[in-house]
Amino acid sequence: MPESGLVPLEIYFQTSDLVVTFLLVLLGIAFGNLTIKGVGFGSSGVLIAAMVGGYLYDFEPVPILADLGIVLFLLCVGLEAGPSFFRAFKQHGRRYITNVLVLLAVSGVTVVAIIAASGIATGIGLGLFAGSFTSSPALISAMQFSPEEEVIFGYGVGYPFGLIGVILFISISVRLLRNRMAAEIAGHSQLHSAVFKLENEALHGRQIRDVDLFQEHDVVVSGLLRDLSVRTASGSTVLQQGDILRLEGEPEAVAAVGEELGEEIQEAFDEQSELDSRSIVVENTSVVNRTLRDLGVRLRFNATVTRVIRANVEFVPAEDDALNYGDVVVAVGTPYQLDQLELFLGHEHHTVQRRVDIGSLAAILFLAFAIGGIVVPIPGLGPFSLGIAGGALVAGLLFGHFGRIGNFIGRFPRNATAVLKELGLALFFVQVGLETGQSFVESLDWDALYYALYAVIFALVPMAASFLVGHWLMKIPVSECFGVICGGMTFTPGLDIIRQVDSSDRPVVAYSSVYPVSLILVIALVQGMHLALVSLGAA
Repeated sequence: MPESGLVPLEIYFQTSDLVVTFLLVLLGIAFGNLTIKGVGFGSSGVLIAAMVGGYLYDFEPVPILADLGIVLFLLCVGLEAGPSFFRAFKQHGRRYITNVLVLLAVSGVTVVAIIAASGIATGIGLGLFAGSFTSSPALISAMQFSPEEEVIFGYGVGYPFGLIGVILFISISVRLLRNRMAAEIAGHSQLHSAVFKLENEALHGRQIRDVDLFQEHDVVVSGLLRDLSVRTASGSTVLQQGDILRLEGEPEAVAAVGEELGEEIQEAFDEQSELDSRSIVVENTSVVNRTLRDLGVRLRFNATVTRVIRANVEFVPAEDDALNYGDVVVAVGTPYQLDQLELFLGHEHHTVQRRVDIGSLAAILFLAFAIGGIVVPIPGLGPFSLGIAGGALVAGLLFGHFGRIGNFIGRFPRNATAVLKELGLALFFVQVGLETGQSFVESLDWDALYYALYAVIFALVPMAASFLVGHWLMKIPVSECFGVICGGMTFTPGLDIIRQVDSSDRPVVAYSSVYPVSLILVIALVQGMHLALVSLGAA
């Protein structure tokens, strides 16, 4: 081809702050999703990626995106915690909440004492606390009172050491207390499920409600396979010889009933045929605090509750578990049966928008900024304000608790709220990481070894105190006590370690019962520690 036929073409790429921001979000999420035995950096991976980018390429942060991120994150925290935050104090005040208060009180005293005695900068000390608790809300709260560079440096040093310290403490404790946990687990009866083929001719042609065998042993027929079709079984279902029945109840009871029925079948049901699955939000106050056994969901509606989602944690419920307002119950049954169950528990998304309503979101954001703008002068301490972070949290709690204020809805679909929360945290982490990446590396010196030691102390001392008080004084079982500790520190990976020994729902229920309360209390704790340090002249 002659050279005269070539046309030079140059392509330019215009960089922008948004391109850099979301590239770092993408890289940070990918890094945070890398795990070793189920443990990784999670959302903090975005902060690490942004700090690297800020150090290597000196990108400029966008302050308004950081403010927007703070508001979105804490607003969604409040919306999610609102339905159960205030009730948790009433329901679990004598056990779980008291134990969490011990955890946070010991933590506050420890942090204030070490900062005051060692003379380290308040921002670094509060950042070490946030990192040792692996708590993003605590980090955001601390940045309202102290220089961002100090807080981020403390958080960056404290996070890995706090993470390792918590994992080692729980792992070693579980190993040392394995026998005690096994004895506690053996003391609890757990429901059991098994499948049997009906071979007893005496039961052929009889309705389930007329078979005393099931009532005497408190065993429920949760499913029936006939003619290659899976269906739920009601009290009026007529049994036929050759039916495949799925029984649920206590292990001994299921075994006793199964012996009367016939041969046990090892293959599980295929529940994808005629049955449907549906998520239902519990909003009928007449069923709140009542157990599934008391409500008789299986017998009344012929539907099976397969799992419950509470405070973003899924668990398989036992018959003695009580429902909380705002729980998401996942049930299996026919469409008609699930419709009836919805009417009983609370219409699916009855006061939950099927999408994020822009008008309602704007109203909540307006309230957040209005509350954050209130300044109250405190004698001797100067002006006090919740700031945009505290305003967003309070506004979210109010709308989340009441569900509706006027014409504005405060409850959005769970997935939508989770996306907004993660987006807000990612935007905040990117801007903070870009701004502090350079200063973080420059601040690393031999003092960082002392800071790492402080972070381990900040994590281990409150955990040990909470366990001693919770288990030995309040007589909370070991697995539940560790569930409370993980919930109090908002440390989800610790649950995986506990459930290797206790696979029941008890540690998960303990975790999820205190998790929303702890999200709020840890933010208040940071503010309280700051005020204490100011009064002591250490800040």
